[in-house]
Amino acid sequence: MKIAALSDIHGNLPALEAVLEDLEVWQPDAVIMNGDLVSRGPYSKACWERLENCFPKVHYLKGNHEAYVSQGLDTVPDDPKDPRWELSRFARWTAQQLGPERVAALRRWPDQLEWVGAQDRHFSATHGSRQGNRVGISASTPEAELPARVGASGGLFLAAHTHKPLVRPYGDTLIVNSGSVGTPLDGDVRAAYAQIRWHRGRWQARIRRIAYDRCQTERDFWESGFLEAGGPFARIILAEFREARVLAGSWMRRFYAPVLAGELSLADAVAQHLEAEGISDL
Repeated sequence: MKIAALSDIHGNLPALEAVLEDLEVWQPDAVIMNGDLVSRGPYSKACWERLENCFPKVHYLKGNHEAYVSQGLDTVPDDPKDPRWELSRFARWTAQQLGPERVAALRRWPDQLEWVGAQDRHFSATHGSRQGNRVGISASTPEAELPARVGASGGLFLAAHTHKPLVRPYGDTLIVNSGSVGTPLDGDVRAAYAQIRWHRGRWQARIRRIAYDRCQTERDFWESGFLEAGGPFARIILAEFREARVLAGSWMRRFYAPVLAGELSLADAVAQHLEAEGISDL
């Protein structure tokens, strides 16, 4: 049995196309889309259509961005003067691009997948971990925190969310974080996904890195209207794509509270953060 685990595509169509070409050669028995197919990028709808055309039986799981686009936006005040509205502009744009039927479909995506086969070939998949779709598993996750995040299922545990690929044994469980197709944040700009197979009585996994036309993706950020419609925070998203490193997390820790309190505009907070990170050409 061969399983392909994809995650965190974030509307990056050229990256997805390159991964799909690779899958055509590898021919997996099952494809798991482990969350964050949409939002945070130029062409969410086109990526969804392309994936379902190539693999009609793909298993879709809800990531934090599917949850936000389909449900979380309902909690944001409908007031352009509110900082939370300004911060949500890229997600609102995504919802408009998808249309109401696909947004409604996102609500129906499950949060996790459990599968049991013969010879203990069982696996679990979820976007983040057992603790939620915003709580990931990385190489730096302490061993003491793994029981709560993985559970005691054994077998194979598929995760995502961190945008940093990982294959990590944990007792009788093999943890596989598929990284990110569209926006890797581990310093390697190539698309990442996981190839897993059951071989000689155990799960085995490897991370595939695929080069693609990143220049086209950057053009897509502009030509799709994402950067203009997505507001100031879209510049952070583009910078993360270019740099292949985390920028949003440190921005949230430093600037989120002051922006919500009205002490600083979102545009100024983004500009200050990018300047502090040595990024000035956006």
